Parts: sequence; structure tokens; C-alpha cells
Amino acid sequence: MAGIKARFTAGLRLSSLALALVLASGAQDLPPVPPVAAGASAIRPGIFGEHWSFSPASNRAGTDAAFTGATIPGEARLPSRGIQSITLEQVKQSADRAAGPLQRLGLLTVEAARQHRLAVRADYFPKFGATAFNLHYSDFLGQIVAVRRPLLGITQQVTLPLLNQNQTFAALTFVQPITPLLQVRQAVTIARADERIAMAKAGGAAARNRRNADIEETYFQLLIAQRQLASAEWKLRGRQSRPLYAGASVDVVRGPGPEPQVVEGRKSVESAAARVKELTASLNRIMGWPEDTQLELALPDPLVEDISLQDVADKSVAGNSDVIEAEQTVVKARAAAKLSKLAYVPTVAAVSGYAFQNVIPPVVSNFGYGGVMASYTLFDFGKREHTVKEAHTQLEMAEIGLQLTKAKTAADLKKSYYELERSRQLSNVAQRMGSSAALLMNVSAHSDNLEVTAARAEMELEMLQADLAHRQAFARLKALVGETQ
Repeated sequence: MAGIKARFTAGLRLSSLALALVLASGAQDLPPVPPVAAGASAIRPGIFGEHWSFSPASNRAGTDAAFTGATIPGEARLPSRGIQSITLEQVKQSADRAAGPLQRLGLLTVEAARQHRLAVRADYFPKFGATAFNLHYSDFLGQIVAVRRPLLGITQQVTLPLLNQNQTFAALTFVQPITPLLQVRQAVTIARADERIAMAKAGGAAARNRRNADIEETYFQLLIAQRQLASAEWKLRGRQSRPLYAGASVDVVRGPGPEPQVVEGRKSVESAAARVKELTASLNRIMGWPEDTQLELALPDPLVEDISLQDVADKSVAGNSDVIEAEQTVVKARAAAKLSKLAYVPTVAAVSGYAFQNVIPPVVSNFGYGGVMASYTLFDFGKREHTVKEAHTQLEMAEIGLQLTKAKTAADLKKSYYELERSRQLSNVAQRMGSSAALLMNVSAHSDNLEVTAARAEMELEMLQADLAHRQAFARLKALVGETQ
């Protein structure tokens, strides 16, 4: 019911605009008037698809002659001077080249996750180590023993060193974990899941879809703001050009200030001009251009797509970033549950090495060794048991979260399709009525009729708003299935 009401309201607005255009086309042309004020926007009117350009009046002289920013088809480069003509596809290409910090941040996030996985995987391999020291002690590390020699009739003192006073020790060690390899395997599984989540969020289709949607919204908002500015300026000129008398025998006394309608019109023009300036700066920042670059935006062709409800039902949501994150969360929870059980397994490792020493005099200086080492915690007061139960609880939570995420994404997908269908119908109605009104009026693009020009701007505004809503609904549908626009 709400969709029917929305379509009826939009159709009624479009019908009113078309009727205004038809009636205005037969009216007498009003006399030309000077610009509203110094610095107001200069308008190059177009009729349903032609370009409109805006530039400050103070910089307008010689602009067209000085413009040298011609571009190769399909490519937009930094403008040199004048007004820069550009299309939506060229804006996207320039944004891809200028998306330095943001794109770099996403790539760094993925790279950090990858390096973490590789670091964890390195624990599969043995560890080689080396130890060395050389020490000198201030005192003799031993004992002095008195030995009596009866044959000689003397007592002789003999030093018995327990440790050398000058010590040198060097050793090479080799440790290969055995039972910890089971823990390393689960740790690698968790790290790989984190890497996939990072790729889905920063390096996949979701990031590109968000960037393209933001670009399209800014581009269309600027087009809409330009038409709003055009309509406000033409309406203001029409108000200033109206005679200030109702008839030949009635005199209307002019007040000391401008009419309230003129004041309100000037406020509307100033507000619309500020909006155009703000959106122009935003679009220039997206492309990496100077913010004061004047833009002449090409009107994109209306979006054409024919996705059916059956196509949406057959779509898999496996590529959705939220679903990917929920799936990998289950993988991580399952690996953590297995990892908690491995705390009951003793830690066993194979060790070997080679050593040189003169620390203990009775021991040989060079020797090698090899064997197995094992350790196990006998009592931990229930820590392992509670850790296992916690891990199993988190696994169950992750599985429920995955089910809820899939159900929510499927419901959002169907809802997004119905929004797309409504926006498609409204866009088609707006495009057909705009084309019909243009053929019916058969008005030149350079008509001086202020009411016709203002009404034409209003009609183009409705068409742009309907096309923008259609594109936004299509972008949301693509984002839900994880596809790039």
C-alpha cells in the first residue's frame, strides 16, 4: 500500500510539472533582466540530458577560450584552466587513482593479517639457537686442600678448583616441537580466518561497492543542486521582472525595501549556490583535484537493469562480507575449542645440540647431546576444564550468530529487491514523462521564457532524484550478494 501511495505521489508531482511546462510554453516571453548579483552563477541551460555548467560571474570572462582541459575518451586528467567537463565513469577512474590513503589502509590491513598467519605457521618448523658467554670471577672458585707427605715430612697445599675462575661457554641448540604441532595447526586456522575477514572487508567487492556508491551519490547530488540553483535563479528573475501594478487605474506604492518574495528568492539562490560549491569541492576531493575546479557534469544515462525476483532468490549470499565474517567466526571458535582440549596433552619436544665449555674442569670441553623433553601440568585447579567449557559455549554462540546473519541477509536481500523494483518503476515513469514533456513542448534549449526554464529544471530535478534512488537501491542489492557494481 505504501509503494502504491509513493508511486501515485511521484506521478502526481511529475504530472503537475509537465502541465506547468505545457502551460508555460504558450506564455509570452518576459523581458531579459540583469544578473541577480555580482558573483552569481552563470547557467548554461539544457533540456533533459544536455550539460549545465556553473561558474562565478567574476571569472566567467574568457573562460571558454582559456579552457584547455580536453581529455582522452574514458580518462579524466587534472584540469589546467576553465571549466572541466567530466562524466560519471571518469570520476570513478580518477577516484581509483586518487584513493591513496584509504586504499592503502585497506591493503595494509590485509597484509598485516597475512603476515600474522605466516608468523604463526613458522612454529611448525624447528628452532635453532645459540648461546655463548665469557666470564671472569674476582675470587678463586674452589677449595685449598692440605696434603701431608710423611716421607718428606712436610704438609703441602693443593688447589682443588670446582669451577674455573675464567669461564667460556658456547652451545648450539636444536628444538623440534612434537605435540605442540597440534596447537600450531589450530592457531594457523584462526589466523587464516582473520585474514579472510580482512580481505572481505577491505580488499573485496564490499569496499569497491561502498566507494562507487559514495561517488555516484555525490555526483548526482551535485547535478541535483545545480538544477535547484538554476530553478531558484530563474524564479527570482521572474519575480523581479513582474510589474508592480495590478491595473492601469490602480497605483501600487513601492516600499522602501525589496518585496518579501524577492528576499526569500535571494535566500534560496544563496543557499543553493552554497550547496553547489560544497558538493563541487567534495567531488574534486574524491578525484584529487583542486577544490575550486569548476565542473560541467555530463548527465548519465538512466540505469537499466532487469533483475527479477527469481534471480534474487537464486543468488547466494556467500559473498556478503557480513556472512563471510560470521562463517569465519565459526571457524575460529571451532579451532579455539579444539585448542582448549589440547591443554590435556603433554608438551613433548625433541632436542639436540653441541657445546664447548671450560666451566667445570672435570668435564670434557667439547660434547654433543640429543634426546626428548616432556612436561605436563599435573594440577591446575580446574582451569583446563573451565577453558574447554568456555570454548564450546563460544562455538555455539558463533553458530547461532551465523544462522541469524544468513537469515537477516536473506531478508534484507528480498527487501532490497522490492525497493529496487519500486525505484525502477518510479525512474521509468520519470524518464517517460520527461521525454513526453520535452516532445510536447518542443522548446529550444536557449528559450528566454523564465517559467519554462524553471519548470524544465524542476522536471530534470525529478528525473535525477528518481535515477539516484534507483542506483542506490541497485547498489544495496549488489552489496548484499557481494558483487561489484
